[in-house]
Amino acid sequence: MNVTRFPPPKAANETVDNATGGAARIALLERRLARSEKARAAAEALLERKSRILAFANEELNARKVDLLADLERRTRQLLEAQRVAGFGTVIWDVRARRLEVSPQIYVLFGARQAGNFIGHRELIRCVRAEDRQMVIDWLYRELNGNQRPDRDHFVEFRTRGGRGGQGARWLRAMAQIELDDTGRPTLIFGTIQDVTRQTQAAADAAVLREREHRQLADLKRLNVELIQARENAERANAAKSRFLAMMSHDIRTPLNGVIGMLDLMDEDTLSDVQRRTLSLARSSGQQLRVLLDDIIDLARAEAGRLQLNPGPTDLPGLLSDCASFWRRGAGEKQLAMEILLGPSLPEWVQIDRVRLRQLIDNLLSNAIKYTHSGGVTLVAEYVGGDRLRVEVRDTGIGVPPGRRAELFEEFGQLQLLGSEPGGAGLGLAICRRIIEVMVGEIGVLDASPGTCFWFEIPCPAIEAPAKVANASLPRLIKANGAAPRVLVAEDIETNRIVAEGHLRRLGCEVVLVNDGVDAVEAVASGDFDVVLMDMAMPRMDGPTATRAIRRLPGSAGRTPVVALTAYARPEELAPMIEAGAIASATKPIVPHDLYRVLREALD
Repeated sequence: MNVTRFPPPKAANETVDNATGGAARIALLERRLARSEKARAAAEALLERKSRILAFANEELNARKVDLLADLERRTRQLLEAQRVAGFGTVIWDVRARRLEVSPQIYVLFGARQAGNFIGHRELIRCVRAEDRQMVIDWLYRELNGNQRPDRDHFVEFRTRGGRGGQGARWLRAMAQIELDDTGRPTLIFGTIQDVTRQTQAAADAAVLREREHRQLADLKRLNVELIQARENAERANAAKSRFLAMMSHDIRTPLNGVIGMLDLMDEDTLSDVQRRTLSLARSSGQQLRVLLDDIIDLARAEAGRLQLNPGPTDLPGLLSDCASFWRRGAGEKQLAMEILLGPSLPEWVQIDRVRLRQLIDNLLSNAIKYTHSGGVTLVAEYVGGDRLRVEVRDTGIGVPPGRRAELFEEFGQLQLLGSEPGGAGLGLAICRRIIEVMVGEIGVLDASPGTCFWFEIPCPAIEAPAKVANASLPRLIKANGAAPRVLVAEDIETNRIVAEGHLRRLGCEVVLVNDGVDAVEAVASGDFDVVLMDMAMPRMDGPTATRAIRRLPGSAGRTPVVALTAYARPEELAPMIEAGAIASATKPIVPHDLYRVLREALD
């Protein structure tokens, strides 16, 4: 059994001591309790402060979270908008979960019906055009099985089906980036799909353009070959035309030289008036034939760009008077009045190509007389605008309709108008236009009511009168020692030899005639001649060959001046003689003044 034992009663002193000790303990406990209360109050204050800090931090965190969510939403919208603008979409394929997450732009690119952010890959593949599906499947299989060799293309391009008839179909390019697990199996595929319709179409268009350019280049090469052939044919034709022109010029000038030369030699004081008139008409016809031949030659030169001017001091009133006097006979035969009017400011001497100016005026006067049946023809010359010469040829003829005036200045242009007479070669006005172009002038036609007024303006500067002007009559040729010049003429045609001999004897020359170049070389080697007149086309030895042979002769014989006397009038035709050593040329038919000038220069 349990027995409870009580302690024995304490003594009085011990009781007092115990009472005192209890009070002390109570006081101690009170102090501890006070400290505990103070500590608890401090802890509660600290807890309250921490709670406030935590609450503030939580508020800051929530606000930051809202801002971050808003920024994320904004950036997401920007990304989606950028994808929309760039025709770009993203695909995330979780292989293990077999879930495909796509961006909204994917639906637009594939033309699929949108149903949230998840869609099966089979539905996407069904949106691919049938002929491209197997290619896409093979690419996916290769990528999923890790066949990512460096030499392989990690993208595929394919077409979507689009709407009815393929409308709205797109070209897409798919690219993939694959994450693998520790065993090398794919776990996540991140893909991008881009609309490359424009690039593909641009590439196709570029290919078409390149093909077109290749065809055009081939066509250009073919055309270039054809143009080269055409140019060669044209050059051959032009060369043939030049040869023909040279041949015809030579063949026409040769008999013409005989005709005009013989007529000049027949002009003696013993002729009767009837004979002199007949001779004058014959000479005028010969001169007209020579003008026509010169027109043909000048037209060929103009077409080749070789029509040249030789300006020199010219007595302008005298030239105009000569023109009017020459054509007054033709006007008189048709009972037409011929008048010349010279402006008060017209200078006496000018610097101009006398031959070309005479050619211009002669052609205009010839036409005016030809197409005028009553009334008259007036030649007007005046100075305008300082140093420009204006010449007008007015007639009372049949006139020219304004709509057809341009035709007059075309080559071989002839207007068959009421009251006109056929005739001429249609070259005169065309040659005038070419000469005016070289002179940098103007030419035209006006209505003279009645009749027509042809006019031209050309630069024609006035000059001082030359110190010495040659007389119209030709003096005799004399050498420095007072002896008569000894001239050798090499010409194969008898008529031309007779004409040349007649002109030379009138000039006081001793003349020796030979038939060809061989005889000419032998004559120069054995004789003492001051000048050799050498024809170009001769049998046995032509003029250039004979000239070179003369230049090879020893001593003074090899230095004998050689002048080409030929019907070849074009510079390119005379070039062989000049290259062979000829110092000058005189053309046939022989013009006495020109022959005198050439011989005078050779003797000097």
